[in-house]
This record gives sequence, structure tokens and C-alpha cells, in this order.
Amino acid sequence: MFSSWIRLVLVVLFAGLGLLLHLQLGWKAAWYLYAAAFLLLLTHFLFGNVWIAFHQLKRGNWEKADTLLRQVKRPDWLTRRHRAYYHFSKGMIELQRKELEQGEQHLLRALDLGLRNGTDRALVCLNLAHVYFVQKNLEAAQTFLERAKTEPTDDLMIRENLKQLEEAVQRHEN
Repeated sequence: MFSSWIRLVLVVLFAGLGLLLHLQLGWKAAWYLYAAAFLLLLTHFLFGNVWIAFHQLKRGNWEKADTLLRQVKRPDWLTRRHRAYYHFSKGMIELQRKELEQGEQHLLRALDLGLRNGTDRALVCLNLAHVYFVQKNLEAAQTFLERAKTEPTDDLMIRENLKQLEEAVQRHEN
């Protein structure tokens, strides 16, 4: 796993080696080390550990994913797609902790920023529908259930959970 700490250590190492070469042999001998340090630093701010955290989340390692996401100090500097998955992951972690309002805000932000595939969008919509169902906002729950059903996904667990939640919403509406 390529965490941000390793990336930052490499930035310092490449910059230090670049400076050493620059002082001894000149700029031409050190430019590539400066460039490598700059690129690693740039990827640190633009991408962070979001994909690693997202994959940990998919494996059910909530605490590990949360630890990785806490290493992202400036989520607003992430690329749009990485920001979307940052909020997706944070929202799912908050829901796991039963922090429904924070989870709702993160998931809405993830949808607004744009997730890359229908399965992820359906999962977010399903979880938002569940949050609204628990909060007894049946109209919003139904809206997100309908939106989740329109997303292209072949994930059977999502489809089954959609069906169960839809039945529960219909029972409470009657």
C-alpha cells in the first residue's frame, strides 16, 4: 500500500538528493530529482489516499479506510473525481457509525460531484433512501429509491436491498 507518508518521505528524499547533486554537479544533474519530488507532491495533494481508502471500504475495513481518509488534510484540493469518492467513503463510514446527518451530507456531496459508475451511484442513493426512511421522510426516501432503480448496475445485493427498502417504505406509507 502506497500511503501518503511514504509519498512524503520520497518527496523529501528526492528533493534532498536533488539539492545535493545540484550543489555538487549543477542544475542539469539534479533537475529530474526535483521533477520527481514535485510530481509526487502534486499527486499527494490531487489524489491523496482516496482510492486506497475506497478499496479498504469495499473490503469492509472501515477503520483502516477512516485512518487513510484522515490523512487527507485538504479534501477541497483533490481532483473532482477523488473528492467525490472521498465524500462517498466518508459518508459510508459516518453511516456505519450511525452518524446519519453527517453521512447524508457526505453522500449528497458525492452525488453532486459525480461518481464514476452506476453501481456506486445506486449504492449512494440506496443509502440516502435508507437514511431518509429512518428519519421518517418517506417522500425523500421514495425519491432516492426511484433514482437508485434508474442507475445501471448488475449488483444483486443492491437490487435486493432496493426491493426490501421499497417494500418497507410502501408499508409505512399505507
